[in-house]
Amino acid sequence: MLKALASIICLPWLLYGQQPLPYCTLADPLASHAQKIQKIDVEALNTSEKEIIEHFYSGVQETLSKGEELSKSSKIQPELLAEYLNKLRVLASQKESINQLYRSSLMDAIHTQDNKRFRHLTSIELEPLHQPRVRAEAIAYYQKNFPRHSIENLDLLCDEEILEKKSIRFMMEQEQAYEEHLRILKRSEAQKLRKKTKVGSRNSVIMTAETASNGDVEFQAENMNPYRVTLTLDIENMSNLTTTIRLPLSIELVGYSKKKVLVLHPTDKRKAVDYRSSYGWVRGSPFVKHNDEFVYALPFAKGSTVRVSQGYNGNTSHIGLSAYAVDFPLPIGTPIFAARDGIVVGVEVSNTFGGPSPQYRLYANYVIIEHNDGTMGNYYHLKQGGTVVAIGDKVVKGQLIAYSGNTGYTTAPHLHFSVSKVDPVSMRRPMNLPVKIQTMAGIVTCPRCGDYYTVQ
Repeated sequence: MLKALASIICLPWLLYGQQPLPYCTLADPLASHAQKIQKIDVEALNTSEKEIIEHFYSGVQETLSKGEELSKSSKIQPELLAEYLNKLRVLASQKESINQLYRSSLMDAIHTQDNKRFRHLTSIELEPLHQPRVRAEAIAYYQKNFPRHSIENLDLLCDEEILEKKSIRFMMEQEQAYEEHLRILKRSEAQKLRKKTKVGSRNSVIMTAETASNGDVEFQAENMNPYRVTLTLDIENMSNLTTTIRLPLSIELVGYSKKKVLVLHPTDKRKAVDYRSSYGWVRGSPFVKHNDEFVYALPFAKGSTVRVSQGYNGNTSHIGLSAYAVDFPLPIGTPIFAARDGIVVGVEVSNTFGGPSPQYRLYANYVIIEHNDGTMGNYYHLKQGGTVVAIGDKVVKGQLIAYSGNTGYTTAPHLHFSVSKVDPVSMRRPMNLPVKIQTMAGIVTCPRCGDYYTVQ
């Protein structure tokens, strides 16, 4: 039966311009799940009720057929579309029930130390195996009871856990390219640097220090970018110098601005002074206030229906400061539209690399848009050369800005979308913010994995 499903879902298609996503593809993840759970021996589950699994099989086949019918239609059929989306929701609910049954059965196999049942269940790669608690218990049991490491899926799961821990550590340290410990220049040196500095480059925010005639040491900061930045200045090992300002000092610099930020006064002008200093900066500001009443658009073509593969507080990478982000699985080349008005402040489109390892994180293509309240809209994993905007461009809500891809740290083609400001604690990392998103069915405040949304 699942061979028939595979023949339906493997239809060639392209997505460009204003066309909606082919509806037949929306049930692909459910069909893939159906293929996997078909391999489960029902006797290994904590139930004798086979009906839910049988209903799920038949429901997926029926839904794929409806999706194919919608895709062949020359225009949207609202009633058929509503019926189709409702069926997808029902199947998603059934899928979660089966996942819960699988979880409880696996935990039971672990607690009863049933190695045969454990081996069977873990040889089938279902979503619950990748959930942190289930994964941790499965790995612990596996390492204790299978010293020869004879289950391939569990070996991969062990590697996944190690990689995720490294990734989280890496993410916390370098989630955004925070330029730190930059050398403070003399003003004569800065004059030469200005002529060759590019927007967004490491030296596009310059700090200079000069000694005035009265002995004061004056620090001046210059932001040569069109967007605001947060600058942090630290002074250490001061000798014969004092200041009333608390250090390290963190301030906001608006775009294309220059200001005196700190003065150190000699305590005894007859003696020599000495100090060590460094500074760093990050795009954005911790001092801005997000307009929580604003309703963002889905960043896709009108009429398109998309699925959420990772929502707020996702298990994979939407944790900590990155909790409020949304991932949408998409074919490469899907048009991406601005979710809100703003000014483009970051663009990277030169990268071609992408893969499921932290080493690829620095190779993500992106567009970043600064909104009028100072927050940043982030659109990541774009295709190489896949933008139609440049830094400094003004964009409006619903305007085409880029095309999706599979660059950076990613396991499959998708768009990572978030709205952020600088974390007011660290002053050097972005902090994602929860936002309201408009869909055809209404306003969504907490997108979750498995949700389907149609663009209004």
